[in-house]
Amino acid sequence: MVPLRFALVLILVFGCLVAYLTSFNATGAHAVLGPGWLHEIPMAALIVGAFLIGAASALVFGTLRDVRRSLLDYQRARAAQAHGVLDEETSPRPAAGHRRAETSGASAPHHLDDRDETLLAVAGDHRRSGRTDQAIEVYQRVLARDQEHLGALRGIRDVMLELGRWGEALAVQERLLRAVPRAERGRDEIALAGISYELGRRLLGEGNAQAAVARFREALRTRPDFLPATLVLGDAYLKMGDTREALRIWERALVGQPAPPLLSRLEHLYRADGRPARMISLYEEAAARHPEDRAIAFGLGRVYFGLAMLDEAAEQFEKLEVREPDLAAIHAYLGAIFERRGQVAEALEEYRRALGFPQTIEWPHHCSACRAVEPSWFDRCPACRAWNTAQP
Repeated sequence: MVPLRFALVLILVFGCLVAYLTSFNATGAHAVLGPGWLHEIPMAALIVGAFLIGAASALVFGTLRDVRRSLLDYQRARAAQAHGVLDEETSPRPAAGHRRAETSGASAPHHLDDRDETLLAVAGDHRRSGRTDQAIEVYQRVLARDQEHLGALRGIRDVMLELGRWGEALAVQERLLRAVPRAERGRDEIALAGISYELGRRLLGEGNAQAAVARFREALRTRPDFLPATLVLGDAYLKMGDTREALRIWERALVGQPAPPLLSRLEHLYRADGRPARMISLYEEAAARHPEDRAIAFGLGRVYFGLAMLDEAAEQFEKLEVREPDLAAIHAYLGAIFERRGQVAEALEEYRRALGFPQTIEWPHHCSACRAVEPSWFDRCPACRAWNTAQP
């Protein structure tokens, strides 16, 4: 009530002041708004306007100050709650009889769940602020009470993934997989395969192809459909000079998974080996088994073009153009075909159309998890960081 009365008195005093000043300044103030445009502002309006601008500024700054204070109070409250939980963890345990009396109440499990949620929230705040060591410490406190707490295990694993500490991430993921019910392991199996794959890639980059092979095979034992591991497993054998094994791995995978990067790797091997007929038959067989797969059809057209089979390539790309009229790569290849044929006007038109679309000459892929689109195949989605989700 007192603030309201004070505000009324303030408004009354301000009104008297405006009336008093207006009586002595009836003409007001002149404002030049442009060449030959002079506007007179009444003194009352000038004073009221200045007052309102000042009041609005004070209101804005006061609101920002209050929001900042509220945010700090919230953070202090959360920290205090977390410290209360941590203190409770390290405080002396009650006697056995008292423990039974406490846990017999209906509210005990709910209390424990709230405590875990608070700790996980604090750990999340640490992660977002870049305090990874503190986040891990809080996750470990949750695990000290519940060794199979899925939220804490996933939290530690994600921190390790963000830091690129693949060995530690693998140990946590294996522990996590044992804690997850068998019917719900799909996502965690993919994560386990992905971590094994990343470890293998690191070993391969360090020149240890044999150890990398073991990691890639471990990933494929976990998820036989894990395409990134299939691709680099063949790469590892190539580094060891075993081209036959690389071909065997990729051709066997191609039967159930005719992915563009698989076909591309086989294409390069057969091209280098001087076996164009085998290269064409691979694509033609894959296209016959999967007639709706436009990425395979595009790859076949590209192979035809690379072997100077211009008529076959043109037919392939013209069929694709009907289904994908806005794909720059198709128009780029059609332009190159017309140019080789000496059809300059047609070639220029196709090149012009190709330049109108912001894509590369690769076939674009999307992430089956988050639907993000990338200009070419990827092993791990740049947007959501999921492995083995690239779809043409």
